[in-house]
Amino acid sequence: MNPTQQLLRQAAKGLEGKHPLHGFPVDNATDMGAAHALVALATEQQTTNAHLASIADSLARIADAMKQPTLSPEPKPKRRLWLRARRTA
Repeated sequence: MNPTQQLLRQAAKGLEGKHPLHGFPVDNATDMGAAHALVALATEQQTTNAHLASIADSLARIADAMKQPTLSPEPKPKRRLWLRARRTA
């Protein structure tokens, strides 16, 4: 568990009054809602950060792949032989 997850867990338990050191039950409903919304926002931000990190990793791998030289160039297309009978003009 990383430090952010641990702090979010402590905050959630503290809001419920169940954390042994940091428990502080909030009696006012507005304050309670704001505190829970803040914990939910921080949790959601964690998920967003992980998603953005995976996108950055994918883009870095694509950039590395584009820097590598190609193994062999594509073959040139074959020229067709046009007979005089096929020409229209």
